[in-house]
Amino acid sequence: MKKSLYLFIIFLICANASAQEEKPIKKQINAVKISTPPRIDGILDDKIWEGIPTATDFVQFDPINGAKPSQKTKVKLAYDNSAIYISAFMYDTSPDSICKGLSQRDNINNADWFLIYIDPYDDAITSYGFLVTASGVQVDIKATTEGEDGNWDAVWESSVRINDKGWVAELKIPYSALRIPKKDIQTWGLNMMRYTNRNKEKISWNFIDKKTSGFTNQQGELLGIKNIEPPLRLSFTPYLSSYVEKQPDNDNASYFIKGGLDLKYGINESFTLDLMLIPDFGQVQSDDQILNLGPFETYFSEKRPFFTEGTELYEKAEIFYSKRIGSTPEKYYNIELNDNEEITDNPSETQLINSTKITGKTKKGLNVGFLNTMTTNTFATVKNTITGNKRKVMTQPFTNYNLVVLDQSLKNNSYFSIINTNVSRFEDNYTANVTGTDFTLKNKKNTYAIIAKGAVSQINTDTSNNNLGAYYDVDFSKISGNFRATYTQRLETDKYDPNDMGFLQNNNEIMNRIILRYNIYNPFWKMLNLYNYFSMSHSTLYSPRKYTSLHLSYNLNTTFKNYMSLGFNMNVSPIERHDYFEARIPNRLFILPSSENINFWCSSDYRKKIAFDLYSGSYKTSSDDKEFGYWIGISPRFRPNDKLLLNWDINYDFTNNDKGYVYDSNDTIYFGRRDMQTITNTLNLSYIFNNKQSLKFRLRHYWSKVTYDKFYELQEDGRLQNSSYSENNDINYNAFNIDLVYTWNFAPGSELSVVWKNSIYNNEQIIRKNYFDNLDNTISSPQTNSFSFKILYYLDYQYLKKKV
Repeated sequence: MKKSLYLFIIFLICANASAQEEKPIKKQINAVKISTPPRIDGILDDKIWEGIPTATDFVQFDPINGAKPSQKTKVKLAYDNSAIYISAFMYDTSPDSICKGLSQRDNINNADWFLIYIDPYDDAITSYGFLVTASGVQVDIKATTEGEDGNWDAVWESSVRINDKGWVAELKIPYSALRIPKKDIQTWGLNMMRYTNRNKEKISWNFIDKKTSGFTNQQGELLGIKNIEPPLRLSFTPYLSSYVEKQPDNDNASYFIKGGLDLKYGINESFTLDLMLIPDFGQVQSDDQILNLGPFETYFSEKRPFFTEGTELYEKAEIFYSKRIGSTPEKYYNIELNDNEEITDNPSETQLINSTKITGKTKKGLNVGFLNTMTTNTFATVKNTITGNKRKVMTQPFTNYNLVVLDQSLKNNSYFSIINTNVSRFEDNYTANVTGTDFTLKNKKNTYAIIAKGAVSQINTDTSNNNLGAYYDVDFSKISGNFRATYTQRLETDKYDPNDMGFLQNNNEIMNRIILRYNIYNPFWKMLNLYNYFSMSHSTLYSPRKYTSLHLSYNLNTTFKNYMSLGFNMNVSPIERHDYFEARIPNRLFILPSSENINFWCSSDYRKKIAFDLYSGSYKTSSDDKEFGYWIGISPRFRPNDKLLLNWDINYDFTNNDKGYVYDSNDTIYFGRRDMQTITNTLNLSYIFNNKQSLKFRLRHYWSKVTYDKFYELQEDGRLQNSSYSENNDINYNAFNIDLVYTWNFAPGSELSVVWKNSIYNNEQIIRKNYFDNLDNTISSPQTNSFSFKILYYLDYQYLKKKV
C-alpha cells in the first residue's frame, strides 16, 4: 500500500509540473466613516452616499466563469462606531423582468438577490454573508473553509426598492453580527455577489475562479476602517410558549406553559457568550422516521436552532453529533418490572436545563469554541396493576455534556485544530472522553493539500477503564484545476467509540480509496458544465485483518443550456463482500454476492411555473435467487405566483429476495429471504404573505412492508443453509406526520409562531396490500397531536439604553 501511495503522489506532481498559474488579483475598495447614519429605506437619497468610492467591474461566476456581466452593478460602503452600511444598485435594462419570488427568511424562491461577504480577520477562514432578495427576504450565511452554513443567524436591517433603472438594496450590519479584531486600522476580506434569476447569471466583485479550490480565499479587501469603537454587545431573547397536547394513551389533553431566555453577551470585540436557559424545542419539525432493518443506527439531521447556529467549529474531527444531547434516556428500553407492574409513563427524551456556547477568535487567528449542556434526572413511572401503587424508575441521571475546540488559522488558507468532547453521568460513575485533531495544509498556489483528522476515545465505568480506541483519516489531494484527485486512508480500531457525543455507524475498519475528478466549468456544445467522478475503494477489518469489500463508482452530472440538469451514477462491487456486522454478533461472517446498481436523475428549470425532479435506479446481484431491486421517484413543483409554492415528492422502492438478519438464539443466527416495498409521499405547501409572514404545511406518509418467504441459518463460513424456522416476522410499518407552521417576524430578531403537529407511528405484522386501505388504517390508529403558540422578542441593550 505504501508503494501505491508513493506512485500516486508522484503521479499528481507530474500531472501539475508544467502548470503555470497567474497570481490572482485581489481588488480593494475603501469604506468611508460617517457621522450620521443613512435611513435604511432603499431610496439612496441620503447625502452621505455622495462622494463615496464605488465598487464596480463585477465578473461572471455563472454561466461563463470570468466573462463580463450582462448588467451593471454599483456598491458603496460606509461605517460608524455601530455598524457598516451598504448601498447596492443593481441596474437592469428590463426592470419589469426582475424576479421577486417571496419565501420564508433564510430561503430563496425564484428571486434576484444581492449578497455581501465580510471577513473581518481577512484570513479567508470565516466570512459572514448577508443576502437580501429583490422582494426583501433576508438570508444570512457563514462561509468557512468547510463550506457554507445556512443555519447561522444574525440581526441586521435591510430594505429594497425597484425603480425604472433596476433595483436597490440598502443594508445596515451592526458590529454585533460580526467578530472584529481589536485594531486601530482594519483590513477586512470582502466579496459581493449578485444573481439575476431570469438568465441564471451570478456575478462577483472579486473574481472567483471555479478551477481554484474554495471561494473565501478568492476575496478582495475592504480598507479605510479606522479607530472604530464598537458598543457593548448584549442582547436578550426571552420566549413564552404554550402547548395543548393529546397523547394516544391519554383520554384527556394536557396543557402547559413554558418560558425561557437566550442571552448573547459580547465578552469583547471577538468573543461571544450564548446562554440558553430552559430551552423549548417543541415546535421543531418532526424527524423523518424510517424502517431500519440494518445493524446500524439511523442518522437524523439536527433541526434545533441553538445546536445548528454557529456550530461549524464543533464539527472538527467528526466527533460531535448534537442530537445526542437531550436524546433517548440510556435505560429507556431496559426498565426492570416486578410482577403485576406496567409502565405508565416513560419520557423518550431527556430534559435540557441549560446550554452555553462561547465562540470567538483572537487577533492571531486562534478560533475558540466551548459548549456545555446539562440535562436533568429522567424518570419513568411504573404502576402496580393490583394495588395501584406507583414508583419512579430513573432512566438517566443528571448528565453533563462538554465540548472544547481550538482552531488555529495558518498560511495558505490552512488550519490546525484540537477538539475534546466529554460526557459525564456522575451517579452512574460513567465518563466518555474523546480527543481529536483536524488539520488542512495547502501549498502556496492552492493546488495541493493534505487533509487529516483523527481522535482517541476512552470510556470509564465502574467495571472498566481500558476501553481505549482511535481512528484517523488522511487525504492527499490535488484540489484545483479541471483535473482533481484524492488518495484517502481511513482506519478505525475495534474499540473506537465516540457515540456518547458523536455519531459513528461502525468501527473496526481500514479503508483505502482513490478519487479522480475531471470537471468542465464553462459552456461547450449544448452544455453549461460537466462533472465527472470516479472512485475505487478497498476495505478490511482492523482486527482481525480480513477483507470486507471492493467498490467501484462512477458519477456524471451536467446542466444543459436550457437549464435541464441530468445525472448518472453506477456502483459496482465486482467480487463478493464479507459483512461482519449484519449478524449482530462480533466476527460472525455473512457473505454477500457481487452486485451492481445504476442511478439516473434529472431536474428541470425551476424558473418555470411548473418544474419537476425525476430519479430512478436499479440494482442486481449475482445471486441465483434473482435478488434485485428498483426505485423511482418524481417530485413535481407548481408555483402559480410569487407567493405560493407546492411541491409533492413521490417515491417507490422495491427489493426482491433480499437476505438479512432476523433473530438469534442459543448461538443460532437466523436470516430470512424477504421482499421489501416502500412508498413515501411528501407534500410541501408554502404561502408567503409578505417578507415577514408565512404559512407552511408539510405532510409525510412513509409506508414500508416486509414479507418473508424463506428462512436460513447462518453457517460459520458465512453461507446460508435452509432452516425450519417459521415464525412470522412480516412487518407493516407506517409513519405519518403533519407540520403546519405560521410564522411572523414582527421585528428584527423577534418572531411569533403558531404550530400544529400530528404524528402517527404504526408497526404491525398484518400486511396490507392496498395503499388506500393501509392509509385508512394508519389514520385511524392512535396519534399524537400538539398545538402550540410561541413568541420570541429580541431586546438589544443599546436600543434599551437609548430609550431610558
